[in-house]
Order: sequence, then C-alpha cells, then structure tokens
Amino acid sequence: MGKFFRHIQKFIVCAALGILGHAYAHEVLDLDIIAYEDFMRDDPGTLSILQKALYEKGIVGMRGVPGYREKVDRFVEIARAFSALPEEVKESYGPNRETGEITGYEVGKERFQRPDGTWVVDNLKVSYYGFVPDNAFNRWPVEVDLKTPYEDLGTLMAQIGEAVMYKIGLLGPATGISLEGTPKLGRMLYYRQPENVKAENPYWCGAHFDHSMLTTLLPAFYFVDGESVSEPMEAGLFVKTVADGTFKKVVANDHDVVMFQVGEFAQLVLNDAIRATEHRVQKAAGKVERYTMALFCDAPMETLIHSTSVLTKDMRYGGVTGAPCTYRQWSDATYALFLAKAAAN
Repeated sequence: MGKFFRHIQKFIVCAALGILGHAYAHEVLDLDIIAYEDFMRDDPGTLSILQKALYEKGIVGMRGVPGYREKVDRFVEIARAFSALPEEVKESYGPNRETGEITGYEVGKERFQRPDGTWVVDNLKVSYYGFVPDNAFNRWPVEVDLKTPYEDLGTLMAQIGEAVMYKIGLLGPATGISLEGTPKLGRMLYYRQPENVKAENPYWCGAHFDHSMLTTLLPAFYFVDGESVSEPMEAGLFVKTVADGTFKKVVANDHDVVMFQVGEFAQLVLNDAIRATEHRVQKAAGKVERYTMALFCDAPMETLIHSTSVLTKDMRYGGVTGAPCTYRQWSDATYALFLAKAAAN
C-alpha cells in the first residue's frame, strides 16, 4: 500500500512540475525512506533497502531518529537569526583561505563547471563551516549562539551517518577505515533570494559531487518574507541517478527525515562498487529563501588507497589507476580545483 501511495505522489508532483512549464518538467525521484528503529535492530529488509538505495540511487532517507526534529528546528531558527545580521558582521567570521583556514562564514567562493566547460561562481549559496565535534579551528559568532544548535545537531548527524557507513561496508573490516578521532565537517547552507533571475548562475547550487565519503543532509526549510512555506515544486535538491543518468527531483518536504548521499572518496575506496551522487539545487523564483545543513564524513587525512575506480583518471587522484593516493591529497586537490578564486574561464 505504501508503494502505491508513493507512485500516486510521484504522479501528482510530476503533473505539478509539468504545469510550471517545460523548464521544470523533471521526473521525481522515488526516495526510499527507512525507519530508524528497524535500522538499529539490523532488520534485513531495511538494510537491503538502505544498501540498494545508496548503491543505485545515491540517496536514501531515514525517519524517526530520536531527538532529531527538535534539534533541527532550533538550528534553523538560529541559522536564520545569524543570516539576518549585517553583512560586515558576518564577513568578520570568514576564513582566511590563503592560510588554509576553512571554518566560518563564506559566500561566493566556489565554482561549478557547465557542460560546455566554462566555470560559473555559485554566488547564491552562503555557508558557515564548522567541525563536529567542536575544536580550536572553529570560529563562532558572539551576536547569536550558533555554536550550541550547530554542534548539537551536527553530533547527531555524525553519529547516524557513521552508523550508515558501517552498515553498507564503508567502515570496518571491509575497508580497514575507522573514523575514530576524525572530526566531521558541518556546513550550514543558506540560499539567498535571486536578485537577478537572468544572472549567469542558473542554480542555487550547480551540479557537483561531494568529495568526502558520505554526506548527512537535512531536508530544506523555505521562507518567503519571513514566513515558512512549502518547498516550491520547481526548486530544491535534484540528483542524477546511477541507473539512468538523469537528474530527478528529490521531494524532501518531511522535516522528520534525514538523508544520506554518497561521496567521491567512497567510490574510490570501493573501486566503483558504489558511485558518488551528482546533485544540484535548483532555485525558486521570487522572494524564496532556503536553509539546510550538510555534514561531511571525511576519511582520516592519511588514509592511503590504491584505487582502480574510474575516478583515478581525475587529475585530483593523479591520473593513474592503482597509484597511491591519500585522502589529504584528494581533499586538497578538490579545494584547489573548485575554489572560485582559482577559476579561469
């Protein structure tokens, strides 16, 4: 019966997208959602759904994580309060990328590549990076208490994300990788109202892959003139599925659900047995703002692999299949490639 209703929902959303016009007539992804309790008791059917979803679609949802919704609501409230501060105040918490800093407030510092090879700056996406658990590299504003809800929610996202990684074989005996003592990198995301809908950047966030192992992700919250609204049908997270290679809209309007996406280093570690999730965020017309949070599960920096993945052809790896590569090498090369200041059209 649940599957029947999901198909009905898919039909309705597709029809709504079609009404909006050809530009938004995208197919909707049938997002698999598992129950936390079934996941924790290793229910075979649940683990099968988890594995199949991440391996074939690159994304899966989980409902019923204890304490999750309360932490999410508090985080979004404070994220909005911080975002409302004067720009000069927010910029005072920005990292010095020249010295290798990555935590704090940042806007318009990333780029993505169009199919024609040109690079475009992601100028509508605002970030606040912080390590989870908190450490000396983090910087927190004094105007609002962003640290407490950020760390509270981030800790829960890290715990459940790491548990997912063990269940699908990314951590433990199968790979020899452990995340003990390795901080996760959190990213508060605020997508601003488009000031010019004809701007060069057609998205809130251009198509890309996360370079880490796994991303834990919140369903987004949308606001118009300060009032909460439902996710616009033309906007939100779109993922390119492994099965057919087309971008599909992820209907993520249930804020009791947490989602997980596959990163590139997982694909490298498992030699293409699992594929990284290509995704983008399409923007809404009008005065719509979007808030969410992503938490990246990085491998320990000195993790050494000799991958045979197709990603070894990427110059970030070195371009040689089977050659040695550390996660530090992969991560540093990724930042160097996608930071906007390095862009050259």
